[in-house]
Amino acid sequence: TDSLGNFETLLPLGAVVGIDVYAKDYFFETKMFKVTPNAKNKLTIPLKKAAVGEKIDIKNLFFVGNQAILLKRSLPELPKLLKFMELNDSIKVEIAGHINRPNYPPVDELSWDYKLSVRRAKMVYEFLLKNDIPEERISYKGYGNFHMRFPRAKSEKEQAQNRRVEIR
Repeated sequence: TDSLGNFETLLPLGAVVGIDVYAKDYFFETKMFKVTPNAKNKLTIPLKKAAVGEKIDIKNLFFVGNQAILLKRSLPELPKLLKFMELNDSIKVEIAGHINRPNYPPVDELSWDYKLSVRRAKMVYEFLLKNDIPEERISYKGYGNFHMRFPRAKSEKEQAQNRRVEIR
């Protein structure tokens, strides 16, 4: 990119393209789009400042139902988090696991559901440890269904937003 982050390239018609954006002291972002005929796509990809108290979802992180095992389509996502951690070598993060349990009170911290949120966060934590991110820079915690975005989720899209892993 140039000094302003701009670039230009030719792409095959009909291709689905993903762009990963990284900058020191900012959270990372990925945008996907399809190349259309005679279109010069101008993308603006804003990045959120990585500051104390801020958080972002690790996008496209999908698990086997009721397990802490990633679906194959999620495998490209953890290296993005690793790159963010390597670029921002002084940042410390908490990996936060959340489950979807709408229309129920908060689950007990001793319950299987709560422990699932912990296991999913721990799986991401262990990936970073195995890839040489120092233990003092990362922690993990499960939040069960305590912070659902849609406590009364009605659609699969809303439920998917409840079950997530964030970095804080």
